[in-house]
Order: sequence, then structure tokens, then C-alpha cells
Amino acid sequence: MDFFNKLSKKASETYKFTKEKASNISEELKIKGRINELKQKTEDLYLEIGKTVYTELKDGKTVAEEEILEKCDKISNSNDEISKLKEKLLSIRKVKTCSNCGAKLDADDLFCSKCGKEQPKVENVEVKKEEPQNTKEAEVIEVTNNEEE
Repeated sequence: MDFFNKLSKKASETYKFTKEKASNISEELKIKGRINELKQKTEDLYLEIGKTVYTELKDGKTVAEEEILEKCDKISNSNDEISKLKEKLLSIRKVKTCSNCGAKLDADDLFCSKCGKEQPKVENVEVKKEEPQNTKEAEVIEVTNNEEE
């Protein structure tokens, strides 16, 4: 019976580990998708600015500074959000970047392995994970083999 208890415990631990990994992968994919969406939005804004400037200069008009500044603000906001999402992505992966050279490090490293610079301690960032609804943990039950002869 002890064997089955150990097996049940190991199965439960494996399930929890796999569930966490799958959740992290899902969250990473969502973040990467949002980053790509923001990058595309930024590229579209650059194109709009270029077209606006070209068209107005071609027609001999003064460039509409307000319209350009509005689009520049949108680009800045997108870039800020991309930076935050990249930080969130690093925290999910449990890594950080060196404050000096930008190398990727484990979240708990005190010094950079590339440049040797002392690293500031990272506060544990709480990443909100969406739990799937209606999930149940697996239960291991004892099965006896009753063969009819």
C-alpha cells in the first residue's frame, strides 16, 4: 500500500508541475502576441506619419504638427507598454537582465556572469495567472486484476 501512496504523491506533484508549466507557456504566448500587436501598431503609426508629412510637403502645405505629435505620443505609449510586457515575460521565465550590460541572468543572481557587475535585488513580482475553470486533480486509485479462468 505504501507503494501506491508514493505513486499517488508523485503523480500529484507531476500534475502540479505540468499544470504550472502549461500555464506559464500560455501566459508567455499571450504576452508575445500582445507585444507583436503593439509593434505592428507602432509600425502603422510610423507609416501614417511618413505619409502625412510627404503628402503635406508635396502639396506645399505646412506639416500639421498637432497630428504628428498625437501619433508620436501613441508610439511612445506603445513602446512603454512593450517594455512593461517584456519585464513581465522575464518574470514569468524567472530571469532578469544585467543593469550594466543587458545579459540575461537568473532572477536570484547577485552578480552578472558576463561583466561582473553587482545586481540589484529583484522584488518578487506577483504574476496573476488565470486558473482554468472546472479542473479537478487526478486521483490515483488502486486497481486489482481479477481474471476469470
